[in-house]
Amino acid sequence: MATTTESSFPEALRKDSYDWYWESYDEQPKKYTEVFTVKKTTALYEKSTSAIGTGKLDEKTSTGKIKEKSPIEGFITYGKIRAFAKMETITREVAEDTQKLSNFLKSQMSQWAIDAEETIEDFCAGVFNYGGYTAGHDIFNNTIAGVIDPGTGNMLYDGKALFAANGTYHTSKGNTNYYNGLGALNISITNLQTAYNRMSVYNNRKEDDSIMRNVPNILLCSPALKFTVDEILKSQDKPDTANRAINVMNNLVQPVYWDYLTDADQWQLVNTKMGGFVLYMRENPEFDLWEDKETKLYKMSIYMRYGIMVKNWRQVVAANYATS
Repeated sequence: MATTTESSFPEALRKDSYDWYWESYDEQPKKYTEVFTVKKTTALYEKSTSAIGTGKLDEKTSTGKIKEKSPIEGFITYGKIRAFAKMETITREVAEDTQKLSNFLKSQMSQWAIDAEETIEDFCAGVFNYGGYTAGHDIFNNTIAGVIDPGTGNMLYDGKALFAANGTYHTSKGNTNYYNGLGALNISITNLQTAYNRMSVYNNRKEDDSIMRNVPNILLCSPALKFTVDEILKSQDKPDTANRAINVMNNLVQPVYWDYLTDADQWQLVNTKMGGFVLYMRENPEFDLWEDKETKLYKMSIYMRYGIMVKNWRQVVAANYATS
């Protein structure tokens, strides 16, 4: 029969902590999964590029040769994997006062599951919280020293902020200027129509400027806008007119209220079906537990790795975002 010694006790509890953690983690609500495509990776970073088509067919005469065309390459996008961790100290007194250290750890796992979930939620929401920063933000920086340097620093893959306003522009490989940042526009039926048309009528272009389908399916914003947004999207009649005309915005898109969006009046239409916001999970939470013999303190740590990639700015049109 195996004997549980003082040295094997932390190891046994560490293994039990995984079960306790995942039982709690699965119960946590997840908003980022409504916006991001979640994928597994085993790499230090992910790289993606798109080969742009050769366009429409040319008319061929009965005796003429078929014109040859070659596809061109779109922008290269990167998603580097980052590490997140924390450590806590458990005194012997705390362990003894809860009768068993295992009881204390089991109670802690539910909170650690929440902490890990909040970390992922906050990081993913940062794409939108910092997407309009004119100087960029580290969340878009995919440089890994000595490994890769995309050359775009804190900006998106094309050297611009995610939300490029009219006048700053995203420039396509076909050398056409587009914008997806609407500046200071409060949410309203009229402004929502403006954003919808910006995405589906003007930004519905590939890198070679050929037409593609680009229709938003969610309206992403802070819960502070819930009542205004619900009135716009869930009223069969127009809420802003006296004659209660038919509301063409009724159920146009699905509202998603995200607590981790820091700007109360910022809102954005997103085409999540494009799959351009990707969360790459590299390592699930790893736990470690050990005892400091000199102090009789227990220490426990959690460590996890993941990263994000923004593959296409066309999937979002935003308004009322912060620029710094």
